[in-house]
Amino acid sequence: MNIKKVLALLLALTFVIFTFAACGSKEGGEATTQAQNAETEPSDEAVTDSSEPVTGDENTEPSTDENGETVTAEDVTAETKLPETKEEILALYTEVMNQAKKDAPAFNKVLYQVLPDDAASRKVSEGGALVNAALNLAGNFMTSEKDAYKKPEVYEKGGDMHAFPVVDNKAGCLLTDTSAIKSATCEKLPNGNVRITIVLNSEANPEPTKSAAKPVSNHGAIFNPLSKKVIDENLSGGLVSAVFKDITYSLTYHDCSTQLVFNPENNHVVSLDQVCNVTIKGSGKAGFVTIAVDKQELVNYVKVYNIKY
Repeated sequence: MNIKKVLALLLALTFVIFTFAACGSKEGGEATTQAQNAETEPSDEAVTDSSEPVTGDENTEPSTDENGETVTAEDVTAETKLPETKEEILALYTEVMNQAKKDAPAFNKVLYQVLPDDAASRKVSEGGALVNAALNLAGNFMTSEKDAYKKPEVYEKGGDMHAFPVVDNKAGCLLTDTSAIKSATCEKLPNGNVRITIVLNSEANPEPTKSAAKPVSNHGAIFNPLSKKVIDENLSGGLVSAVFKDITYSLTYHDCSTQLVFNPENNHVVSLDQVCNVTIKGSGKAGFVTIAVDKQELVNYVKVYNIKY
């Protein structure tokens, strides 16, 4: 096989992953500014273990009860029963996320990807040597966690919130079908904040939700999956389509989680972490060479932090 066909083969093997990672890393569009302390990652300890409630707004006035006495986050969560059912937890998550969309706070956002190369994450039945080489190469084109935090997307207060999940929508959560939820938990943290974690059931080839449209997939109602149409468009032209034939592939989102931390005094979001696990399967031919990737895991991370109301 000549060098052009070899290169086309390698490109086709990795193009789905390249496209997925590249398009996924741009899901929020352009940020307004660059962070001054971009290399400093947010500390989990600061979110969950500080002695005072984290509000995201140092100038927030303390809440008072009907007698004029100050009410702390500990008082609120002690008196208010946390939701327990999937319906209740989803309703609270939706309420807080929708309020964030309306309040339009300032925030930082990072996106990065991980391509696991362990035996459990990769299975190739045909063309193993070429596939492994190509997929290892693909990892070099992805945004690492370190690089993401060096140049986070920074959005100013009062913006249109297009980059805040759900991306390009006025709502922060569009999911209503609780049967799509694998698990949901709501817990009080030591500092008085509340953490909601929602994990969805698996879904094949989910589509993102277009602006002002009803969600066509469960993952598109709460995350921002990459449209299969976008990948198809990138595979339909150039050297790939000229040399690489019979390309088939599928994307299965599984165990995707969204973790929201907020202050129950005012429902202000403190942090949002979303993790999407994607199983990629694909096959095709280049000349007499057949390749078949039975499984390749890709993990997409979206983290929103430094939120200021």
